Amino acid sequence: MPLPPASLPPLRPGAVIHGPGSYGVDALLDGFSAELKRRGFRVGGLVQRNHGPGDDCAERMELVDVATGRAYDITQKLGRESQSCRVDPTGVAEASQAIRTAVASGVDLLVVNKFAGLESHGDGLSDEMLTAIAEGIPVLTSVGSRYLNEWQTATGGFCDLLSPVPDALWRWWGPQRMYRDLVQGVADAEVHRVVTGDKWVLVETADGLGVAARQAPAAGDDPQRWAGRGLRDLAAMAAQSWDPLEIAVGVAALNAHYNRPDVTGVPGNGLDLFASVEGRVVVIGGFPQLARRLPRAKVIDLNPQDGEYPEAACDWLLPGAEAVAITASAFANRTLPRLLRVSAGATVAMIGPGTPMTPRLFDYGVHSLAGFVAVDREAVVRTIAGGGGSRDFHPHGRMVTLHRPPHS
Repeated sequence: MPLPPASLPPLRPGAVIHGPGSYGVDALLDGFSAELKRRGFRVGGLVQRNHGPGDDCAERMELVDVATGRAYDITQKLGRESQSCRVDPTGVAEASQAIRTAVASGVDLLVVNKFAGLESHGDGLSDEMLTAIAEGIPVLTSVGSRYLNEWQTATGGFCDLLSPVPDALWRWWGPQRMYRDLVQGVADAEVHRVVTGDKWVLVETADGLGVAARQAPAAGDDPQRWAGRGLRDLAAMAAQSWDPLEIAVGVAALNAHYNRPDVTGVPGNGLDLFASVEGRVVVIGGFPQLARRLPRAKVIDLNPQDGEYPEAACDWLLPGAEAVAITASAFANRTLPRLLRVSAGATVAMIGPGTPMTPRLFDYGVHSLAGFVAVDREAVVRTIAGGGGSRDFHPHGRMVTLHRPPHS
């Protein structure tokens, strides 16, 4: 009996903790929700934007509906000398409809600008937030340190406390979501060919050719099973299927979109990125010429050779590593999310012909991508169809490396 499609793991409510003032946090939540929306995720809720000063020298505050862009003024006009809370409960109540609408539509992420004074007393947006949490919708908000106890009480401690930096939000969002992220970036196109060789598979469109390593031995492949399916439909298997061959074809479809001939970057072997690293270097998977390029590296492999570590060593060697090189097969076999979590703090490179060459991966904890772009497509097709491996089709393309921009 076939397994149901892979679903995203649930998220505990995320609370960005901050000290007095929340201006930087407002911008952080605003930017994060806008980026997820740009990537195709369904994001709803409210972010806060401040403008000013107003007539009484106080900033004008507004809540903005993430989905529609509608703004709600929540500023009380209390005068220059007032020390009272300037948030207008009436404006907040009006804006709360945006949250109820988002919850009813089952958004991928609900953003609520803050859990603060009103919410700490059970007012403001507290009911809407707790309803979303109860329905399993991922909720992201901000909490001033003075209201932390009230937030913990409201959620029963079922939450993740986040630092006010972008990387913390992306770690909370989780690397499992990278698969859906990449699929949403694929422009649909007619698929010209799907080839399943003994070692590799490929998907070709008019604009590009992508490859991926097989995760299971060839056994009676039926090429007609892919007939008539579009590129985005095939790519979705990388995020949804549990069948090893379907996942491989899905990754190849992703690469047919992202590893197009117009991709530019630094040429060369991805392992050379860590040649000058003085700290611990860990390599996941076997690579040609590994011993020569990184003689001090700790190598972990599913089928370890003499001097290599078994897969269980990941939890011992990756924490505290300075650099980690991961084979692209980890993306295809879905072990990459776990490896990225265990490698937090290390500089991570994904290397291999099956690497999707897209900056979308950088926010999930990958710093460099070294992948393959086909040049002589017919030669690559012949090689893979004939059962050849990566060494055989490498001469018919070029290896390209992309780096995460500094401070991104």
